[in-house]
Amino acid sequence: MKVVILGAGRRGIRLARHLVDEQKDVIIIDNRASEIEKAMTSVDCLGIVVSGTDATELRNADVGDADAFIALTGSDEINLVSCGIMAAQFKVPVTIAAVRSLSYTEKGKGINLLGISHIVNPSQEVAKHIYDDISRGLYSDILSFENSSLVLYNVSIDKDSKFKDKKLISLRNLIPGQYIVAALRRGDEVIVPSGETVIKEGDTLSITLSEDTAEEMLGMIGKRREKPKKIAIIGATMVTDFLLHQFTKRQKKHITVIAKDKSECEELALKYPDVLVINENITNAGIFRQENLESYDLLLSATDNDELNVIIASYAKHYGVKGAFALISKNQDYIQMADHMGIDNLLSAQDITVDSIVKFLQGKNITNTQTLFDGKLEALVYTVPPKCPVKGKKLKDINMRGNGLIVGAQKKDGTNILPGGNYTVEEGDRLILVIERSNLSFVQKLLGIEGIPG
Repeated sequence: MKVVILGAGRRGIRLARHLVDEQKDVIIIDNRASEIEKAMTSVDCLGIVVSGTDATELRNADVGDADAFIALTGSDEINLVSCGIMAAQFKVPVTIAAVRSLSYTEKGKGINLLGISHIVNPSQEVAKHIYDDISRGLYSDILSFENSSLVLYNVSIDKDSKFKDKKLISLRNLIPGQYIVAALRRGDEVIVPSGETVIKEGDTLSITLSEDTAEEMLGMIGKRREKPKKIAIIGATMVTDFLLHQFTKRQKKHITVIAKDKSECEELALKYPDVLVINENITNAGIFRQENLESYDLLLSATDNDELNVIIASYAKHYGVKGAFALISKNQDYIQMADHMGIDNLLSAQDITVDSIVKFLQGKNITNTQTLFDGKLEALVYTVPPKCPVKGKKLKDINMRGNGLIVGAQKKDGTNILPGGNYTVEEGDRLILVIERSNLSFVQKLLGIEGIPG
């Protein structure tokens, strides 16, 4: 698959690196030579200095034969126009535009806007992700899958863990119920394990199990999941707006928004009358005490300032707030600091947006895509089509060569299964796959996954 990315900024580079890892043919274009030069030091792909809105320059750059064109500049208009040119003049089958404006986003729903295949609103995608995290509970190391009771739960192995120095096969005597160990992370190495793999101190295990038994698992290692009822949100941003829209009227009565911009506060208060909106600077001395923030179950810092979000979330945890989330839009380095600063979840806007785009690129039979272990693994949901090469086969007869695992399945009647070796793949099954990104193309070919939406 040949993919052209317009925009050599952080999101463009992040997406390019992701697609290169999947062995896609990637080209980054930008009209700024300095940005292309920076991008080329970060990712192993071709970079071309060219305007994304000049059809002649695009034709001369030989990018018109792309399978997909993704516009990720900071300008909605440039993204829309460039995608329109690629769709209309070059007949590129898939065009994706990142658009922040609400008016463009609403117009793009359900209609063919300039022939563009898909419009992604980064703020909306981030808000959806945060809402899902809140709905699952404050413990952030759990991935859920749409319309499934199965979850992927990350377990950290410390020096006192009862799992330490045990073979995976021996965990059957330590963990009640059914489960599948999907992956193991050891330092910078990610392993698709076998039953003979020995668990070491410092490892992180990704375990698939039913949400009904996840609570018991959490209890075993001393962590609990709680759905927050009383929530404080810092910042009256677009993410905050999209997030508030998803809560029920009853839930909104237990939400407080604190922001320093008076006009933004007034606008938000008018739009969401059930939400308590406070016009105050969160950095002012005494605001935590004045608003009794230690009584809140969750504080989400979602301002446009990464540093402020990290500082506020960390301070909130030390002050006594049960859970703290911080939104990161620019500096990915903060993601590694979460555990050391006591923050429950650092949410990367870049990663969330890229995951949304990748999900669309995966094809019509992929309904969910999420990343694990800093993007080294992908967890995706694949609906088995009529002509799937592995339809009718048992899992033990599907040789994935250690490149991934089928860790969950949902039947047509909605039954969720943790499949064993004798499980037979049937048409219409929704399979949960965990795949090493560098080997994604192999697994796609093995299962007959189409890489371009039909």
